[in-house]
Amino acid sequence: MSVIHAPTDRAIDARLLALPFAVTAVIAGYMVRMWFLQIVQASELQERAEVSSIAVVKKLAPRGRIVDRAGRLLAGVEPRITVLARPRTAMANPAVVDRVAAILQIEPQALKKAIRLVPQAGDLAVPVYIGADVAMASKIAELSDELPGFSVETQGMRSYSAGPELGHIMGYVRPPRDDDNKRLKAQGIDPAQYVGLQGIERQYERDLMGRPGTEKVAVDARRKAIRSLGSDEAVAGSTLVLSLDLRLQRTALGLLQGHKGSVVMIDPNDGGVLCLASNPTFDSSVFLKGISKDEYAALAEDESRPLFFRAVSGAYAPGSTFKLVITLAAMSSGVFDPNESVYCPGYVLVGRKKVACKNHPNETVAFDRAFTKSCNAYFGQLARKIGRENILKTCDALGIGRPSEIDLPSQSRGVLPTVDWWAKHRDRRWSLGDTVNLGIGQGELTTTPLQMAEVGALIANRGVCYRPHIVRAVKDPEGSGGNRLVPAEVLSRLDLPAHQWDTLTSAMVHVIEVGTARTAQIGGLLWGGKTGSAENLKDHNTHSWFVGVAPIESPKVVICVMLENAGHGGDVAAPIAAKMVREYLNGKAAPRVEVQSSRMRDSAASTLDAEPESPDRE
Repeated sequence: MSVIHAPTDRAIDARLLALPFAVTAVIAGYMVRMWFLQIVQASELQERAEVSSIAVVKKLAPRGRIVDRAGRLLAGVEPRITVLARPRTAMANPAVVDRVAAILQIEPQALKKAIRLVPQAGDLAVPVYIGADVAMASKIAELSDELPGFSVETQGMRSYSAGPELGHIMGYVRPPRDDDNKRLKAQGIDPAQYVGLQGIERQYERDLMGRPGTEKVAVDARRKAIRSLGSDEAVAGSTLVLSLDLRLQRTALGLLQGHKGSVVMIDPNDGGVLCLASNPTFDSSVFLKGISKDEYAALAEDESRPLFFRAVSGAYAPGSTFKLVITLAAMSSGVFDPNESVYCPGYVLVGRKKVACKNHPNETVAFDRAFTKSCNAYFGQLARKIGRENILKTCDALGIGRPSEIDLPSQSRGVLPTVDWWAKHRDRRWSLGDTVNLGIGQGELTTTPLQMAEVGALIANRGVCYRPHIVRAVKDPEGSGGNRLVPAEVLSRLDLPAHQWDTLTSAMVHVIEVGTARTAQIGGLLWGGKTGSAENLKDHNTHSWFVGVAPIESPKVVICVMLENAGHGGDVAAPIAAKMVREYLNGKAAPRVEVQSSRMRDSAASTLDAEPESPDRE
C-alpha cells in the first residue's frame, strides 16, 4: 500500500512584498511630482528661471507743502499726468521715441535727453515728461502696443501757487542729475525722483522730500519687470511755514515795477524775514515741465537779469546808509562826541577828488544835524578819527564782509576792504583818502541789501541782531512726531550805553521828520531811517538806498530798499519804504508817541527848528 502525501499551504512572508510595494510607491511619487512640476507649476517655474534679480522701485513721495505766515499755500502737490519710459526699450526704438515726442509736441532730442538722464533704470519705468494733457495721455495709452517702452500714469507733482512773487526764494525741482546725486549723498541724503534746485526747495531738501514708497519687483536679466513682490506706502514731506508774508511780497514787486532792485523787511524781535523781494523776477513754474536750452538762455541772457537775486546776492556801494555803521564804530571805539562840531565847506576831499555835500554848505555842524542832513564832510572827518582798524573791527562785528546766515543758498559777502583784501586786489598803499571814502560808504566797499537790513535790526534791538530766517516752523506729516519751531539765534552783538542808542535813534527820527527822508513820513507813526545815494561806475544815476526802523520806540519791522541807478534815496527808495511799512501795519500805524528822552526833544528844538522848505537830496 502506497502513501500519497498531499501538498500543504506555506505562509507568505510580508517582508518579501514590502520591497516591490516601496519601489512602486517611489516611482509613482516621482511620476506625480513630475506631472505637478511640468503641468501644474510649469508657468511659475519658468518665471522663476527667468528671474535674474529683485529690484526695489521707489514710489514718488508727495513733496512737502510750503505756506506763508498766514497759511496761504505757496507750493503744494497736484495730480499731473506723467509719461513714463523704460529706458532700455525706449532707446532701442528711436522711431518710437520720435513718435511719442510728436504726440507730446516737443523736440525728439528733448525727450531723448530726459531718457538718457536715467540709464541706470534699465527697463524699469521712470518719469520723463510731466504735465501731459488728457488728449496726449489717451493717445499714448491707445497706441501702447505700438509704443513699446512708454506708458502714462497720474502722479502727485509739485505745483506753485505763487510764481513770480517768490521765484528767487522758492527755487524749483527737477529729476536728479549726477551732480545732484553727488551733492545730496555727500549730505547723507538718498536722492528722490525729484530734487530741489535753488532757494527753499534746495535748502530744505531733507524736510521736503519725504520718504519714498518702495515696491519690490522681480526682474529678468534685461531688467524687465516680471511681477511685484510687495510694496510700502510713501510718506509725504514736511510742511514748511514761512515767516514771509505773500501780501507784502506782492506789494513790494508792484512798487518795484520799472526798477531793478529789492525790498527786505525783517521782524527785529526774532529775525523772521517778512519780505524778500527782488525785481525783475521769474516764475518757478516754468521749470516744472522742463525748460529748453533756448528758454533758459533767454532768461540767463536777459539784460535785466531776472535770475539774479538782488536782495541777498547783489552787492552795491551803500552810500550814506553806511553812516549808520560809521556812527556805531565811533561809539564802540570811544571817540564819539555828539557835541563836537565840524565845518562843512560843501564838499569833502577824497584824495584829490571833491565829493559834494550840498545840503548845508559853509556851516558848522554837530552829529545830529550832520546825520540828519547826511554831511559827507562830517563823516569823512569822523572816519579819519576812528581809523581804518576800528571801522573794520566794527564791520566784522556787524557781519559786513561775510555772507549772511539766512537759510537760503547763493549769498554774496560783498566787499570789505580789509588789509588782506587790499594787498591782494590793489597795487598801492591804503591812504587817508581811502578811509574818508569808507566813511561815506563809497570806494571799494560793497554791501548787500540784506546786510544793511541786519544793521537796522541791530539798531532796533539796541545791540542785538538775530539770524534772519525764511522758515519759521517745520510741521511733520500727520502722526510722525510733531512740529519744530525755528529758534531765534543771536547773529551779532554790540554793547553800547543806552544814551548812545538814544542819540543814534533820535537822529534817525530826524532824518524822516526834517531831513533827507521827509518823503517817508507816515501820519501817526514815529519812525526813523537813513537815506543813501551811492555813486557807481555803470551809470551817472546813483543807487537809491533807504534803511528804516518802525516804530522807533518799540520796533516791529526793519526795512531796507535798494534801487539800482534810480537816483537819490530820499526821492525814490524812501517813499517805497513808507508804503511798505504802512502796508505791514495794515494802514493802522501805532498812535504817534512823544519820545521819552528829553535829550531828543532838546536836540530837535535846538538844531532843527528852522528848516528849508525844499527837500534835501540824498
